[in-house]
Amino acid sequence: MADRLEGTIAQLQDAVQRQENFMGSFAHELKTPMTSIIGYADLLRGQTLTAEEQAEAADYILSEGKRLEVLSRKLLNLLVLKKSDLPLSPVSLSQLLETLVEQIRPVYLSRGIRLSYECQDGLCYLEPDLIRSLLLNLLDNARKAMDDGGFIFLSATMTSQGCRIRVCDNGRGIPPQALAHLTQAFYRVDKSRSRQQGGVGLGLTLCQEIASLHAGELHFESQPGKGTCVSVELNGGRP
Repeated sequence: MADRLEGTIAQLQDAVQRQENFMGSFAHELKTPMTSIIGYADLLRGQTLTAEEQAEAADYILSEGKRLEVLSRKLLNLLVLKKSDLPLSPVSLSQLLETLVEQIRPVYLSRGIRLSYECQDGLCYLEPDLIRSLLLNLLDNARKAMDDGGFIFLSATMTSQGCRIRVCDNGRGIPPQALAHLTQAFYRVDKSRSRQQGGVGLGLTLCQEIASLHAGELHFESQPGKGTCVSVELNGGRP
């Protein structure tokens, strides 16, 4: 009984620590853009800027405002997912991937990125809108990992428990010490680059929550300078 009590206390302390870390990170994420917005708004109000400087200040306010909008939307999605018990339905993963890839391929090609996919036929129990969101997040991360074009390969296979999806790229890769932290809320491998690209550090946290709703999880393999592969195990079952 003493051992169980000690284990329970340790779990509670860990939960409190995670919550404090989350709130600290959240406060920091709010403070940075709000400080910029207030500062540039004050400059505009002073009416001492040139037309070019005014446009630059307005652009910065707009970009930081959009980043706050993305942050609030993803936080809301996280809260909804944590309280959800969504019904899963039989879905053809090959059709879902084909539709998604054909829709976004032109955008990736315009940036010099070749996007291809391969999917085994079969049905598995999924929530299709959430899986689409998961894939878009993973593909967007792969896109941001490339400076001068490259390739992204999306594949899916059926398993006895459901299905497995892999997203692989030949981008910058991820340092080994960062792999264990990728799904932590607000964690960024490269903070300055992520902010420039509009990231808020919640994409992989959402992906992990979506996988959890399908009794699954994410796995990461990466080599700096060679690329990254993300495997998504979805164990919601098969018809």
